[in-house]
Amino acid sequence: MTHLGTDAQHWIITDDSVGDRLDVFLTANLLDITRSALKNSIKNGHVMVNGKKPTVHRFLKEGDRVDYVPLAEVKKNVFVPKDGGPMPKLEDLIIAETADWIVIDKPTGLLVHPDAKHPTGTLVDLLMAHDSKIAKVGEDPSRPGIVHRLDREVSGLMVIAKTQQAFDSLKTQFSSRTSQKHYLAFVYGALPAEESDIKFRIARSSSKPRMASRPSGEEEGKAAWTHYIVKERFTGATLADIEILSGRTHQIRAHMLAMRCPIIGDSLYSLKNVDRNIKAPRLMLQSTSLSFKDPSTGEEKHFTLEPDPAFEQVKIMLTT
Repeated sequence: MTHLGTDAQHWIITDDSVGDRLDVFLTANLLDITRSALKNSIKNGHVMVNGKKPTVHRFLKEGDRVDYVPLAEVKKNVFVPKDGGPMPKLEDLIIAETADWIVIDKPTGLLVHPDAKHPTGTLVDLLMAHDSKIAKVGEDPSRPGIVHRLDREVSGLMVIAKTQQAFDSLKTQFSSRTSQKHYLAFVYGALPAEESDIKFRIARSSSKPRMASRPSGEEEGKAAWTHYIVKERFTGATLADIEILSGRTHQIRAHMLAMRCPIIGDSLYSLKNVDRNIKAPRLMLQSTSLSFKDPSTGEEKHFTLEPDPAFEQVKIMLTT
């Protein structure tokens, strides 16, 4: 038996494990997890054998590949609150904090600021509970301290201003493109180049409740600039590093759809027909890198995140 990984667990079955029942094999190799928990993991699709969902009582054969992505790992950083459900604690999201700003890892499912349908239960509520002085920071009382935002379904790095001076400085950095924001995205299909820019303008769709990219030459909408670099290619999918050089609503999602490479797991910006049906546990878009200058010291600050474990889970599905 060969163990092939650390983030997700991978094994290739050899003589010593041939004939073992899957749940028994996993119990023997994952000592800190009960057999009942592992059975649930198998039933919930977090264990695959040769790229397919197995039965709990499957008997292993020589050469079988067993992939295990822990349920807790898949759900890590995924927050989808129900009405009246618990809110996360801001201290659990904070990566760094000074007197001027906070950098957080926003979970999926958490709305950044209130809207017509969700007056409470947002990141703003967490910020107010953490430091009520942030209420006076910014330009919009409903979005105190919010310099930039992430869509509800998107996770990752955000910086929040705690003082007006920091807000003004960070806003200028974002608008002048002296700050940097990079995302990791898993998209359907094959992006046409290894590295390229997308500069379609973005306007509100006239037929659907979303934004829409406009072809080059049109004047409708706002200018938008997305740069991508392909990291890995798979049959029916591409993993890419994406930098946004403008901050339009749903920019990456709209631009990827315009390229006919919508983000995997995106129910709003999707195509009716794709080459491969890929079931993802979340919207496969994560803010993984953020750089800016400290408003008080001028020091360059750079933060990075490891990919959410869901990206590894999708890779497993695509490569087996």
